[in-house]
Amino acid sequence: MTRFTRTEERIINRIQEDIPLAIEPFRRIAGELSLAEGELLETVARLKAKRIVRNISAIFNANRLGYHSSLIALSVADADVERAVEVINAHPGVSHNYLRDHRFNIWFTLAMDGATPLEEAAAVLARHCRAADHLILRNEKLYKIEFMLRLGDDVPEDEEEDWAAGTSGTAPAHDDGEYPLSAEEREAVLLLQTDLPITSRPFDAIVADAQSSLGAARLVAIGEDLKLKGIMRRYAAVLKHYNAGYGANAMTAWRIGAGRTEDEVVPVFLSNKSISHLYRRTEHPGRWEHPLFAMIHARSDAELDGIIAALEAKSGLDDYLVLKSLREFKKKRVTYFSPAFDAWKKENMR
Repeated sequence: MTRFTRTEERIINRIQEDIPLAIEPFRRIAGELSLAEGELLETVARLKAKRIVRNISAIFNANRLGYHSSLIALSVADADVERAVEVINAHPGVSHNYLRDHRFNIWFTLAMDGATPLEEAAAVLARHCRAADHLILRNEKLYKIEFMLRLGDDVPEDEEEDWAAGTSGTAPAHDDGEYPLSAEEREAVLLLQTDLPITSRPFDAIVADAQSSLGAARLVAIGEDLKLKGIMRRYAAVLKHYNAGYGANAMTAWRIGAGRTEDEVVPVFLSNKSISHLYRRTEHPGRWEHPLFAMIHARSDAELDGIIAALEAKSGLDDYLVLKSLREFKKKRVTYFSPAFDAWKKENMR
């Protein structure tokens, strides 16, 4: 199991919450933690080198940027899996792609701009992958998101996070429709998706590398405004779960049968802090009838089995699937407004 020093635990917990949109964000965090900025920078750089911190960048609300997305599942013959992975991973709107132990064995998230029906793009990918069948499992209702992997023994048991509302708790209530971005805001969105350099003035480096005319001060000001409007969910670090000590993870899908209602069972899942994401997704009668999706993170297989058993007992749901990842093919944030989307459509949607 991965072991961390007390300082590493404090830093990991803090940078998952939020990175200040400021000219010297690490100086601010160091002050909060009563550390020297140099020690903080050295520690974060080491955690990235060990691939414990996957990346640090903005997390955007795709709908507000004019994109629509969905979880897609394909049923692909074993002989065609490698070819299918190449096809799927080449799409600029695919952020996650996994092999799972099920008839629907390839699972990926797909985002498309509003000008292109997602159903058409999914059908093109399914055809090119020689899939026998495919499912579009849209997020019909979001219950919980924005999970942070807490480390250490000092996390209060009654800690409350505003994940159930689908935001990080920093953004006010807002319209979930597309927001008309200015040219300056679109450029800021592109820049804020860059993995944050681990330097004292990282936004200066981002602007310089992109040869942007915005300037670092203007970039962070626009970023803060996008966050306040709910277009940016948060600006923070994301961990690589396995390297951070959470080596047993599974996507579970639950069927709410006769005698139970969604209102009765959902609170059981919401109260479990090992669940990072909880959605109701599209049902396809006769093909997919397990609409309640819960992503569970644990430190061991035994702990994972115990969490699932407890959920079954408390919810009364005994018809569920445990869809463990056999292989991770891709895990990379979508770069919104990338010209790669138009290039893919030109090549594949004729």
